[in-house]
Amino acid sequence: MFWFCKKKVSGIKFLENATDIHCHLLVGVDDGMDSLSESFELLTQEATAGVKRVYFTPHSMGLEGAVVDREATPHRRHHHHSKAEETEEQLTEEGHDGIVSSAVLIKRKENLYAESAKASAFAGEPEGGFSNAHLKERFEEYKKHYTGDVEIRLAAEYMMNKEFLAKVHDKDLLTYADGVHVLVETSYFAPPVEMTEILYSLALNGYKPIIAHPERYQYMSKKDYRTLKDKGYEFQLNFLALAGYYGDAVYERAIDLLDNNMYSFTGSDFHRLSTFQRATKHLKLNSKRTDKLLKLFENNSTI
Repeated sequence: MFWFCKKKVSGIKFLENATDIHCHLLVGVDDGMDSLSESFELLTQEATAGVKRVYFTPHSMGLEGAVVDREATPHRRHHHHSKAEETEEQLTEEGHDGIVSSAVLIKRKENLYAESAKASAFAGEPEGGFSNAHLKERFEEYKKHYTGDVEIRLAAEYMMNKEFLAKVHDKDLLTYADGVHVLVETSYFAPPVEMTEILYSLALNGYKPIIAHPERYQYMSKKDYRTLKDKGYEFQLNFLALAGYYGDAVYERAIDLLDNNMYSFTGSDFHRLSTFQRATKHLKLNSKRTDKLLKLFENNSTI
């Protein structure tokens, strides 16, 4: 469960019936979850906390941000190799009562998921450069194996660059269910040269950009935030920032944006199961800020 500290509001479970619009739980497509078992467990924990719907938003960075050598990435996914090498004997182990264990079942699912990735027509695409069609394929394969209670949907988190601008012009985007809202991000340290053009082009083509975790962009000033907000662009808070997960500076920036009603939505941005276990127990919020966060979760359900 998630509880508030700092003027603790006892008994409030802010994820009850919530929609999480930003996370990296789709296995094998970015620096998110390493295995189906880890992803399923996080969804189970979200369900226990009350979450009803989760949008998977894998990174879509284009070839400029693609990781060609998976072995070189710090979050490379071991399951594509080790899980697929399980022997048939290991996968047919049964208990004395003839019932296949849950561990064996998940191994089978891991193998099937990994093998389908190898056999995919998109197998040659580099990590971070996956096409929308590739992400859709992986999501459909994931759904074959997920049997939990959370409703799962697919969108994407797009890095704003020249390749993304081409997708906008082609109207080739994975949006939220409303068909218009799309999640975008930039580098934490500098804006893309094309940022103004991209955001304008999104609006011109009928999209409503949601700028992911603006509190984490070190280059943005209060004036920058206000300029973007005044142009009608919407901000999504990583609510883990309110637990100090990204450090004091990001926490202070997030609080300032929250106090000034700059956010429209919120999300977890989960990449790892351990994040849920470590960083979501205590958010540093008073009653007024608690109400603001709850309102953001209400807004999530509209898209």
